[in-house]
Amino acid sequence: MARLLVVATPIGNLNDLTPRMREALESCDLVAAEDTRVTQKLLSHFDLKKPLISCHRHNEDFRAPQLIARMLEEDLTVALTCDAGTPAISDPGHLLVRAAWEAGISVTPICGPSAVATALSCAGFDARSFAFFGFPPREKKALCEALTAARETGIPVAVFYESPHRICALVECVGSLWPEALVCVCADLSKKFEWILRGKPEDVLQALRANPNVEKGEYCLVVDFSPLPAPVPAQPAASAPAQILEQMLAGRSLEEAAEIVGARGTARNEVYRAKIAVKRFLERDDG
Repeated sequence: MARLLVVATPIGNLNDLTPRMREALESCDLVAAEDTRVTQKLLSHFDLKKPLISCHRHNEDFRAPQLIARMLEEDLTVALTCDAGTPAISDPGHLLVRAAWEAGISVTPICGPSAVATALSCAGFDARSFAFFGFPPREKKALCEALTAARETGIPVAVFYESPHRICALVECVGSLWPEALVCVCADLSKKFEWILRGKPEDVLQALRANPNVEKGEYCLVVDFSPLPAPVPAQPAASAPAQILEQMLAGRSLEEAAEIVGARGTARNEVYRAKIAVKRFLERDDG
């Protein structure tokens, strides 16, 4: 009878491969891998010889039905893996898993490493309620919007993945929006040169910039919003000048307040006009 084994793999330290993971890889007929080259190295390390087929984000939509049909026809047991960690969590795999369920194929999770859970465990934040947002947008405005949306969910802890070239920008953006938040930056979890930073965004950012190897490795950022006041739902009717004044009352400069309002989606020309209006209002008030 056809079976799909969803097999987690080590996120850095090969000693984290459990006997159950190894048994799954030994017993399967075929491995569906995110990157066959990466999974081949893992199999070779443990002297396992299995046929591999690629199943990644760019081919999963058509590879999944092909593989399901083959599994049913040949009664195959397939092990689904990603490059590191647990498949279908910010990695390919969910389309194949969904197709297996829809075809009546048994799905068995072989649990193991997850960078999200590992980062949460060492952050020291109350993670009874948390949300994982994967990789945030690259562009600054979209990044600020994504972070603000995460905050406005009311969920106290947020987890993000980030590339080494953008981790400083991500922490800087968190700090510009919420200086009193707490962050935990985890680099290369479980690997030889693992390192972890925890504290206020400004302090963590300074430590990141002081590290000559900051643009190497893989990063996971955990943000704790609990030190902040409860988020106030956005008021859609609030004008741009009113939003700028609200930010200035929180201690930000006119320029900083305007930038935050723009990051929330207000048109650039509207922000500019609002900034001029606020400036004139303040000058008149001073006079």
